[in-house]
Amino acid sequence: MRTVAWELCIALAAVTGVGAGYLLSEGGSMTGYPREVSQKIAALGPGAENDLIRYGHELVVDTPRFIGKSAEDPAMAFGGNDLSCQNCHLNAGLKPFAAPFVSTAAAFPMLVDNKVVTLPDRINSCIRLGLNGKPLPEDSREMSALIAYLKYVGKDSPEGVRLPGSGLMPIALPGDVPSARRGATVYAQHCASCHGQNGEGAPKLPPEAGYYVPPVWGADSFNGGAGMGQIAYAASYIRANMPVGVDHENPALSVQDAWDVAAYMVAHPRPVAPAHPPVVPMVIEDLPIQAPPDAEAALPGQDLVPDLQTQPANGTP
Repeated sequence: MRTVAWELCIALAAVTGVGAGYLLSEGGSMTGYPREVSQKIAALGPGAENDLIRYGHELVVDTPRFIGKSAEDPAMAFGGNDLSCQNCHLNAGLKPFAAPFVSTAAAFPMLVDNKVVTLPDRINSCIRLGLNGKPLPEDSREMSALIAYLKYVGKDSPEGVRLPGSGLMPIALPGDVPSARRGATVYAQHCASCHGQNGEGAPKLPPEAGYYVPPVWGADSFNGGAGMGQIAYAASYIRANMPVGVDHENPALSVQDAWDVAAYMVAHPRPVAPAHPPVVPMVIEDLPIQAPPDAEAALPGQDLVPDLQTQPANGTP
């Protein structure tokens, strides 16, 4: 059974250990981001490549319909939940500092931990972790469509160069050690009205599958290996994007509140990470904070209560 202190150590150790060039400054220029992408895709002419781009966009926006747990074709249920790609990659992967897709295709293949990570590897890492599912075959039409869409939205991104706003926005060191108890108050004030009192999100009405607002913990959420399951990445994402309508230029939450509510979120049960998680690039290159020498020890001043200890979603320790 892990405490928030242990989850914090895991996230920060990972951040210290590897980076992928995503460290960017607040307020950087957003020049190069495509606009009105949905309209442009709808206006594409006939042709096999344009059909793939259109299908890739549909996969990102309406993932559960095609490859989610409730896919129209049960044989295509590669996702273990009914989240959409754009539940995390906001605005179909075009919102700055919400892990956008504008530089993704140009950045791969990439060397991470002395291993070559390809674009299909990166896509499948999201399906295995964010969708809590199983990898798409690399020769599938769905993989080809997702790659076609990523290349389309990133066609103006120079090869090997990440546009400002890619990845996640760096976040400052919190003034105090992140507290799940304080985070519960932040969640109640700013998050529960959309994500639910119990983190359950807002599901779409049948026969549609998926969520208007995604769950942030529980059996239908992302698993513990996903970036949003790590406190450092969750805090950065929340600071730049939450509550809905916020952007990186006008954050609604303080740095401390973002860390605290991230601690509260990751303290709740969710599906466990795969036994052998994929090698993926980290989304924040560096953070000015170190894990304590003893990873099992509570950090000085950490405010934890027993009912916020983490467990897998099935309830086993």
